[in-house]
Amino acid sequence: LIGVTSFFRDPEYFDVLKDTVIRQILQDAPKEKQIRVWVAGCSTGEEAYSIAILFNEVMETLKRKRDIKIFATDLDSEAISTAGKGVYGDNIADAVSTARLSRYFTRRNNTYTVNRDIRKMIVFSPHNVFQDPPFGRLDLISCRNMLIYFQPVLQNDLFAIFHTSLKDGGYLFLGKSEAIGAYTEAFPVVDA
Repeated sequence: LIGVTSFFRDPEYFDVLKDTVIRQILQDAPKEKQIRVWVAGCSTGEEAYSIAILFNEVMETLKRKRDIKIFATDLDSEAISTAGKGVYGDNIADAVSTARLSRYFTRRNNTYTVNRDIRKMIVFSPHNVFQDPPFGRLDLISCRNMLIYFQPVLQNDLFAIFHTSLKDGGYLFLGKSEAIGAYTEAFPVVDA
């Protein structure tokens, strides 16, 4: 298990996610429908919290409140336990802006704790993407820097799982070292 993660990893990717994808999801979502997101391979939770923060920021900008549910999963139960607590060392200040730290975190001694409003958007759980049932009717799947550790056969299996898990018009957010390969028709590129 590789637990390499950080808040807003590859910031330019998160900027595109916020301005293009999350904005579109929130603009298109009916008030009564829950917006569903799956962060597969979430490790200790930084990516899931980053996405929750982006949804919150766009909702504030658009002045729209929506029910957001983020399912953040990983095979590593210890990483999931850490993620659920939402407590991180003060080194996150290198990746999280001062404005976001003051808005979405509470500082205690040498740690930052994610605020309750953001934490309650996320359900962390242990999950094996190949053996456990996938989530369904999803607006967004984030699977960043996990596919690169799988052989092509497993990558293809995972793309098939993601394709059936996303609702029509849903988005798949990959890491910069990953590509959709043979699934270009199933996943047309919004932004490379």
